[in-house]
Amino acid sequence: MKSHISHWYPKDETFFKVVSTAGNIRSEDANKINISNSRLKNYEKDKLIERVTYPSKYNSQQNSNQCYALTQKGKDFIKSKYGIERCQNGHAAEHNCKVAEIICGLNKQEIESVQSEWESRDQFLEALDNMRTQGEIDRYDEYRELLEQGRVSAPDITYTSSSTGEVVSIEVVTSNYKGDDIEAKEIFAQAMERDIQYVNV
Repeated sequence: MKSHISHWYPKDETFFKVVSTAGNIRSEDANKINISNSRLKNYEKDKLIERVTYPSKYNSQQNSNQCYALTQKGKDFIKSKYGIERCQNGHAAEHNCKVAEIICGLNKQEIESVQSEWESRDQFLEALDNMRTQGEIDRYDEYRELLEQGRVSAPDITYTSSSTGEVVSIEVVTSNYKGDDIEAKEIFAQAMERDIQYVNV
């Protein structure tokens, strides 16, 4: 079957990186990173993305909101074309769309610096190793124990601010969050010596 897209541009890679990190994206946020609605339609026709409907707290009807998620074909495609190995699952659409909205609101340089939740988790494990090799055994033991108890959780995204050079961590908070969930994010931020910003959805 003939593909609807024959040429790929850097903006396509940016789009797929955002969707793989966030899990879902709305068309208006894709537009902010120069992906037109006709481009989205062509991704859809080529079965790289699919339309997902979801309720929100403002409108509880199931199909009151629409967004896109990667299909299995889309995940296979971005793995072979861009080397993107992991993708956020698209089940929590409202939460994920907020994550995508935040990423798409950053400038180009900041978008390129975005790290996903699992990349931040890998960084945390590296930081633990560094604590141990640098002889900070008490600190290492404390965070290792918290990690084993499931009490450390990486934020949704982390990026480097182009104006200040600071590493910014952001967590999108839904009504399902409990105190323990927030505490796990705070422990991560404390271990990494970063601030964390919370955005409600």
